[in-house]
Amino acid sequence: MAYLRKIPNCRNWIACFLDRDRKLRNRSTKIRDAGNAKERADAKRKAQATAEIFERAARGELQREAELRDTFNELLLLGGTTPPKSLTAREFFAAWIEKAEKSGKPETTLKRYRQVARDFVTSLSDRADSPIEQIETVDTQGFVDGLAEKGLTKKTCSNALKILRIPFAEHCRLGKLQFNPAAAAEVSETARGSLEKQPFESEQIKDILKACDLADHGTEWKTAVHLAYYSAMRLGDATGLTWDAIDFEKKTICFVPQKTRRKSPKPITLPMHSAVYDHFLGLTLPEDQRAKITPELNRLGTNWTSRIFTAKILKLAGIDPMRTAPDKSGRKVSQLSFHSFRHSLASHLAAAGVSPELRMKVTGHSDSKVHGNYSHLQIKTLREALEKLS
Repeated sequence: MAYLRKIPNCRNWIACFLDRDRKLRNRSTKIRDAGNAKERADAKRKAQATAEIFERAARGELQREAELRDTFNELLLLGGTTPPKSLTAREFFAAWIEKAEKSGKPETTLKRYRQVARDFVTSLSDRADSPIEQIETVDTQGFVDGLAEKGLTKKTCSNALKILRIPFAEHCRLGKLQFNPAAAAEVSETARGSLEKQPFESEQIKDILKACDLADHGTEWKTAVHLAYYSAMRLGDATGLTWDAIDFEKKTICFVPQKTRRKSPKPITLPMHSAVYDHFLGLTLPEDQRAKITPELNRLGTNWTSRIFTAKILKLAGIDPMRTAPDKSGRKVSQLSFHSFRHSLASHLAAAGVSPELRMKVTGHSDSKVHGNYSHLQIKTLREALEKLS
């Protein structure tokens, strides 16, 4: 049976109860243990009733989230407490995005958050202006199913669902929501499968560089391709690089990978391949060394640049990135993308006889456990490995 407990520095009663798997759960009742003897006794009574509701919900005895919400609010009203004013779903996600923007998260992460929030609110239609507590699993499941129906891959649908769960989970943890409506949502089996990205062949990379000359912002595209192939940079790192990251004297590039920026904000230094060095020598240096090297691609953002690369650059290069999906749908999915340059570098280094350890050092700089700060001798060794590429 559910029971109550108190924890240090917290004036609210904490509900303790068992879920359907007999695991002990703890959740704040948001009912304070304060006032005179009678008020404290009433508060404890309401807190105990709340704990029992939580236990019934955890055991699946309240079949719908709406029943839990209504029962909880009825309990508050019986106790003379007015249920707190709720944010609408639209306001809820706007507030979450605003908070995320102040958290120091990478811009690429924020763009994904904004996209999912915008798409989910749109999927709610008129219900977007309903209280957030009225959002149920049927809403989040419908959103994910809609992504699958649009032809998005299982991986893309799964990533969107993971992001959608974040704000709900945060508010549950803070006691502002009683349940996470996205927790039980699942990616449909009808979502199409994805194919593992494949490397480009050496001749294809040459064709891509030629194709860049025919595209808008061609010089910036060539810069991004050079950085991706010869330095194993991800798209966000390549398009976000600033001029002060380039050391022409030492022939090195110093930057903080976006993927590890929060966990390991220390910059790393990589050697420049001679092809990258020659390419940079042909560019015009701006007065402001903090300026982006590829400002237009950076302005477009990684989502758009990734799509443009696959749809336009590869097409200009005469490369078809599409392959038949591994599921029963028979749909065409992309097996080549900008990220394929990283696979290409690893593959071509292996073909050139570079050891697995060195290949990991070159391509693994997105992992803070792998890169660290390379010594002068290590940079020299890495440079020699890179120069084996044609």
